[in-house]
Amino acid sequence: MIRKYADRTDWGRIVEKQVTVVSKRTIGFSGTVTLCEMLKVKSPLYKRYSPEQPEICIASDGYKWLQHFPEYAHYTLSSMYDQEDRVVQWFVDICKCQGVTDSGIPWYDDLYLNIVILPDGQLYVLHQERLEEALERGELNESDYKLAWKTCNQVVEEYRNGSFDLLLLADMHLQELNEES
Repeated sequence: MIRKYADRTDWGRIVEKQVTVVSKRTIGFSGTVTLCEMLKVKSPLYKRYSPEQPEICIASDGYKWLQHFPEYAHYTLSSMYDQEDRVVQWFVDICKCQGVTDSGIPWYDDLYLNIVILPDGQLYVLHQERLEEALERGELNESDYKLAWKTCNQVVEEYRNGSFDLLLLADMHLQELNEES
């Protein structure tokens, strides 16, 4: 299992950044929200999730990644914005647990499964093979494996029935953070 941090300290692609961390308790969300503003990156990052789809730039100079850490949830949601604050994708990290460092930076223990949701509504579940390999290597136990799939299936179901409300809150939370800075 890999511990990942909201400030992206382990990601060498970012040359210069600004990170904001806020605790939020509102109707519809309770937890921590982080904003990583990529002021300068070594090179843009492009992704393609199917052969018929064009590449999507998800990280470049001026991009913003807004990450939600909902209390008691086994996932985080990253809303990835371009220079014009338009969503380019949402990325759900399935995790065993989450917390905050002594210096106030949120972290999560990654369970490998990810969900990508594109603005046109397409949804992709990624890295199933990484989860399987981690179980086979003994890096995860059967309980962790089942938790990953249960959480993934729950998020996919909520999205498909229109009740994954964090997608709706992301733009509002980004606007609030932009106004505060």
